[in-house]
Amino acid sequence: MYEKNVDRSCPGCIIFLVDQSFSMTDPFAGSPKSKCQAVASAINRFIGELITICERGEDKPRHYFDVGVIGYTTDQNNRPIIGSVLQGALAGWDLVSIVDLFDNCLDTEVRQNDQGADIFVPVWYQAPPPEQMAGTPMCGVFQRCRQIVSDWCGLHPNSFPPVILHLTDGESTDGAPEGIADDLRRLGTNDGPLLLFNCHLSASPSESVIFPTNEGQLIDEYAKILFRMSSPLPDKLQKMAQVKNLDAHPGSRGMAFNADATKMLMLISVGTTIASPQYLR
Repeated sequence: MYEKNVDRSCPGCIIFLVDQSFSMTDPFAGSPKSKCQAVASAINRFIGELITICERGEDKPRHYFDVGVIGYTTDQNNRPIIGSVLQGALAGWDLVSIVDLFDNCLDTEVRQNDQGADIFVPVWYQAPPPEQMAGTPMCGVFQRCRQIVSDWCGLHPNSFPPVILHLTDGESTDGAPEGIADDLRRLGTNDGPLLLFNCHLSASPSESVIFPTNEGQLIDEYAKILFRMSSPLPDKLQKMAQVKNLDAHPGSRGMAFNADATKMLMLISVGTTIASPQYLR
């Protein structure tokens, strides 16, 4: 399992599930940036880097990946709002190819690099305003993701299985998500079950836990639920975590609890190992 490389006949699939509840407007510990802003920056950074990786000296990047960014919240009457949060020409599409992303950048932001010089960074996803952020219908977003993944796997049975990156800072407000997450994780391709990574984002300065091997490392019951919901790390991803000096071992699960922005980026980096140049053909 998890042996397939990515090529244009067997593309990969990477889906972000983004908590857009009101608490995501809180800042990360030690950072002036809110959690929802940091998530948006991380997703835009990932898409930009993925486009670069898929370029092969041609006019456009090769269609090596389909990408989804699915947000979830509720309205003021607690009705779930779940769907793609890509905007502009890509609005409403659950999955888009890397070529579509290349062609349809939403905007650019000006930032400073390490030398203090201005750089222009492309943007595909922008966090919603706080008044549009409310509850956390986690069960609903896993159900939506299950349908998206089922359809994709039916079309790409010989591809590397989809990678799901769930970024959240709170507990579900529409029921217990563990059973639905288990159903989701049973989906996959001929190369293995999909990989579900759960990243709990924190405003707390308390110590984070990343890639635990057992529930005993976690004192919080919600952390234990996230552990059980997360996929075991395949050998390929475990080795990549070790290359990045992360404490990953046989039995490690794809989760981070009480993560700051740095740990979130680490989890995304390891989870999307299949997008590394050495695995593209």
